[in-house]
Amino acid sequence: MSRRLGLVLAAALLVRLVPILAADGVVADVLRYQKAGRHVLDVSWNPYLAPRLYPYPPLWIWIEAGSEWLSRATGASFAVLVKLPVLLADLGIVWLLARWSPARWSPGRWANDERSAQRASWLFALHPVSILVTGFHGQFDSIMLLFVLLSLRFQQSGRLDASALSLSAAIATKSFPVLLLPFFVLSLGAARGVRFALLATVPVLALLLPYALSDFGALARELLGYGGVADFGWIGAWRGFRWLVTGALARSEASHWPASVAAAKAVFLAVYVAMLWAAATRRLRWSGLHAALGVFLAFLAFYGAISAQYLVWPVPFGALLPGAVFAAYSAAATAALVGFYLFLAPGVLAPAGPGPLGPHAAGVLWACGAAAVLAASAAWLLALLRRGRDGA
Repeated sequence: MSRRLGLVLAAALLVRLVPILAADGVVADVLRYQKAGRHVLDVSWNPYLAPRLYPYPPLWIWIEAGSEWLSRATGASFAVLVKLPVLLADLGIVWLLARWSPARWSPGRWANDERSAQRASWLFALHPVSILVTGFHGQFDSIMLLFVLLSLRFQQSGRLDASALSLSAAIATKSFPVLLLPFFVLSLGAARGVRFALLATVPVLALLLPYALSDFGALARELLGYGGVADFGWIGAWRGFRWLVTGALARSEASHWPASVAAAKAVFLAVYVAMLWAAATRRLRWSGLHAALGVFLAFLAFYGAISAQYLVWPVPFGALLPGAVFAAYSAAATAALVGFYLFLAPGVLAPAGPGPLGPHAAGVLWACGAAAVLAASAAWLLALLRRGRDGA
C-alpha cells in the first residue's frame, strides 16, 4: 500500500469512526435493524414474516442478526457493530476510487490519471453526505455502491463474469441495481448478454428461494410492496413546502400518498425506458459509469418517495467527475440531510431533539434542502444527457 493510499484510507476511517462511536444510539433505522435481528434470533429465521420491518433482499438481514448476536455475546453496542460493515464498504470505495485505472471515457472525462483518481478518493473520503449516512444514520447503501463500482470496474477490464457476480451482490443487498442490468447487457452480444444476465440474477433468486418457499405472500408483500418514504423527491419537496406554508406536516409513508406514488412510479419508469431506448439505439452514448449515474439521478429527480440515504448514491460517481453541478448537489444534499436528521429523525445527529438549530430552523433547512436536491439532481441528469447526446 502506498503512503498516499494509506493516508486517504486513514482519513476516511477517522471521520466515520468518530461519529459511529459518538452516535451509538439505537434510533431510527438502527432500531429497525435491531428489531429485525431480534426477530431472526428469537422468532423466525424469515424476516419477511414481520410486517413492515424488512423491505430488502436477504443479504443484509444476516448482518443485522449477526450484530445483535455479537451485541448479546459481548455487551458491545449494537449500533456500533451494525455500522462497521458499512464503514468497511466506504473504505472499499475509497480504495477503489484511488486505484481507478487510466482510461478514456466518452462522452465526458472521468478520472483518467493517478492525480484524478487520488482526487476522487479524497472527495469521497471526506464527503459530508457519505459521513452523515454511514457514521450517523447507519444506512448500508455504501455496500450496494461498492458492489456496483466493482461491477463497473470489472466490466472496464473485460472481466465480465466477475462484473456480473458483483452486480448480483449489489442486487442482493438492495434491489434497485437490477435496473442497471439492461445497460450492461446492451454493451454485449446476445450470447454474452444472456450469460451476464444469468450470473447477475440467478444467485439472487437462489437467495430468495427459501423465503419464497416459506411464505411467498410475505416475501412479495415486504419486498415488492414497499413504496418508499416521502422525505425527499418531488413528493418530499411538496410535503416540505406545505409545511412551510400551513405549519402542518403530512405523514411520509407511501400509503399516505397513493395517487402521488403511483404517478411517481409511472413517470420514473417512462424516463427509465426512454433512457434505455436511447442507449439501445445509440442516440445516447454512455459508458457503464454514465449509465449507472444516470439511472440513480433519474430516480432522485422523478421518483417522489425518496429516503434520506438514497442521496449518497451519486456521490462516488460525482467524485470521479467533479464539477459545478456535483458541487451544487453536494451542498444541497448536505444541508437537506442535516435539516432532515435534526427535524424528522431525532437522535440520529443530536442526542435528543433538533439540536442548536431549533425545530423551526431545522425544518426550514430540510424543506428548502429537499427542493434544492430535487433541482440539483435534475440539472445534473440534464448535463449528463447532453454529454451523452453530444457523443452520439
